[in-house]
Amino acid sequence: MPTSPLARHLIPGLAALAAAAAPLLAQADALERVEIRGRVVEATPRHNVRAACQNIDRQLQRTLARTLDEEHLYGEVKVKMVILNGDIATVEARGLSYETARDVRKAVRRLDCAPGDSSAQLYRFSVEFVDPDRPASDSTTRTAADDSLRISG
Repeated sequence: MPTSPLARHLIPGLAALAAAAAPLLAQADALERVEIRGRVVEATPRHNVRAACQNIDRQLQRTLARTLDEEHLYGEVKVKMVILNGDIATVEARGLSYETARDVRKAVRRLDCAPGDSSAQLYRFSVEFVDPDRPASDSTTRTAADDSLRISG
């Protein structure tokens, strides 16, 4: 099918424009709206929760051990946490069961965190309850130090 000279120049130009605009659109989507104490704030989600909460692995392992023993559910709980002025302002947790998500929310609220600045900081991470009887896959080797809880984010 023959194409017009205008179409031959227009289509590559539009493709180049779309490629150039993609990073800008990604940045616009990077901000999330969260409500903190009745106030809506836009914050960029961070995934380096260990930078703000250095002992998160040990703290959550200790506080969620009972949940793992009682529930015997294995899988992932997705967590969204907002820190404002050095305090954990809000926590959302979803996954596995209502009781497990509730216990994760409570445990995350008790974390000892020290973020770098006082502005609202939004952290997204996962708490994975690992079945101790599940054999490790070829790509991951588990040790006793891994215990039955993993934090990723």
